[in-house]
Amino acid sequence: MRELISRPDRFLLVAGLLFGLGLAAVTPPFQAPDEPSHFYRAYRVSEGRLDVIPSPGRTGADLPAGVARIGAELKGDLPFHEEKRIAPEKILAAFRVPLDPERRVPVWFPNTLQYPFVPYLPQALGIALGRVFGAPPLLLLYLARLANLIAGTLMVSFAVRRLPAFQWLAAMIALTPMALFLRASASADVTSTGAAFLLAATVAQLAWGTEGPARKSDLALLTASSAVLCASKAAYFPLAFLAFLIPAVRFPQVRRGVFLGLHTAVSLAVTAFAVTTSRAVGIIRFDVAVDPGRQIHDALAQPLRFLQVVAADYVLHGLRYLAQLVGKLGWLDTRLPAPLILAYLGILLALVFLDANPGIEVRPWQRGFVAAVILATMVLISASQYALWTPYGAKLVDGVQGRYFTPLVPAAVWALHGRRLAERIPPLRMGAGLALFSLLSFGISVWALVGRYYGF
Repeated sequence: MRELISRPDRFLLVAGLLFGLGLAAVTPPFQAPDEPSHFYRAYRVSEGRLDVIPSPGRTGADLPAGVARIGAELKGDLPFHEEKRIAPEKILAAFRVPLDPERRVPVWFPNTLQYPFVPYLPQALGIALGRVFGAPPLLLLYLARLANLIAGTLMVSFAVRRLPAFQWLAAMIALTPMALFLRASASADVTSTGAAFLLAATVAQLAWGTEGPARKSDLALLTASSAVLCASKAAYFPLAFLAFLIPAVRFPQVRRGVFLGLHTAVSLAVTAFAVTTSRAVGIIRFDVAVDPGRQIHDALAQPLRFLQVVAADYVLHGLRYLAQLVGKLGWLDTRLPAPLILAYLGILLALVFLDANPGIEVRPWQRGFVAAVILATMVLISASQYALWTPYGAKLVDGVQGRYFTPLVPAAVWALHGRRLAERIPPLRMGAGLALFSLLSFGISVWALVGRYYGF
């Protein structure tokens, strides 16, 4: 136990898997954000149908009848209706629904077809394994959750291990109720978050970590994590430029300019692929007048007006996004107690100062560069929702959620790195306190989900 709480990466690995298994078991099927659509797309990828060149205007595909049936029946009218409950017997009965792979029916899921296949590889692997053994469709969903949980937890744990500072801060971000909840679902956010953690950790290790030449494996991991991130969500493309923080002395075998040029070219090419995939998908919202083409045209023609819309949205909804960063579970309809959210945000803020490294000096230009990258990414996050989800002509951005900012935190904190308060708390005492708080946070999350969906 002493070793566990003194190593943030090991604690994250163990707690992340155990807590994630608990949330995966407690959360009813298809009661995570867009989980039916994520499952449908992952199932399609498990069949080897990657949609590398998507058909223009496509909004869905044919899937086995059993997959469509459990998605419709178990999602039901639970989302956004806090008064609705689900009987455990209904979930158990759904395990008897056969896959019926020979009978295909059309299923609508444009919101996940807008992404390349990359963020669905872990879930697809779990589904493919289940299909080999003839698993029913509901079991395939739980296997997709399990594969996502394992892959996501391994990625973030490895990233935390590489960080030269902020290890506990990154671990606590990865253990927020929201991050845990997503890793315990079939969400595509798991891959993008894991890749962002790896990218930020690798850059931090090469920019401020141990001295000496960068290994080829480090540079390969840096570019690979950037490519996976950009392929998963194009809006995170500015994070690829964090590589420019690495000093020239770390490139004895490869010229810095050559590597950065190749790294940027790969990230840009993958981002272009992701954007092309997104633009090929048909309109994903019909309840309001959404016009992506006109929105993009107007934003480019009047960039200052667009930036004013983005700024107004963050000013008005910034506190809500912070609360959602900690957690609002289910389809963003399962509230956590306000004291937990405030306590979690307070701990994260304290760790910005207490979890720094007194031996690291972050130069002013590096702080400014990190801040610029983060701001650019936030603007692109808003731009993506402005184009695809916001009614034409609206004065605020619609569709932005706090979970979209989780991948930014491991990089953003370096703009605030300070040495004055670093290591003021003994490592064992800090680890023990954070471990107990994580356990409390997990318990409250389970309690909230059980009360919301089962009424116990």
